[in-house]
Amino acid sequence: QDLNTSNVLQRTEMINNLTSSATAGEILVTYPEALFEKVVSPAELKKTRINIVKDEDVDIDFLVEMLIEYGFTRVDFVFEPGQFSIRGGIMDIFSYGNEWPYRIELFDEEVESIRTFDPNTQLSIRNIAKVSIVPNINTRFTQDQKVSIFKVLPENTVIWISDFQMLLDKLQLCFEKVEDFVDKINLDEEEELSE
Repeated sequence: QDLNTSNVLQRTEMINNLTSSATAGEILVTYPEALFEKVVSPAELKKTRINIVKDEDVDIDFLVEMLIEYGFTRVDFVFEPGQFSIRGGIMDIFSYGNEWPYRIELFDEEVESIRTFDPNTQLSIRNIAKVSIVPNINTRFTQDQKVSIFKVLPENTVIWISDFQMLLDKLQLCFEKVEDFVDKINLDEEEELSE
């Protein structure tokens, strides 16, 4: 089954922003089923994040190797998360952690400029000084590398719940679905063993 790229992008962008943002006062709006899913541990995300900084050198061969290892696909022109392209001294990368792809212009190995751009028009959106490239969190990380979203939130986070009983009911339903799924897997395995 194919992953919903839009959901992967939103989830990864949210985790990347929460774990790398220097600003305070961010607001995260979510729903019960999303709270049920685990997210990548900030420590694991930090280990796999690739940082590219303006005016610093970057090893293109190593970067390409890492992108491929992270499940990115090399294409002629990027148009969705998980793709990258190289044309001369220009490298486009559509990270899972950003709404827009990045265009990195190089002079030899030095990063001359970084900007986001619209892949449809190829027009620049804004210049930036640093970019964090993150892999697809749904395929790159194992369950033991994931934690509850509440472990990612800063200590002094204020949590507001609109309908607490509805939240509990939805989470209970998620637990029951998982239990049913595990029971079905166990039953299928028992049937295979008895054949």
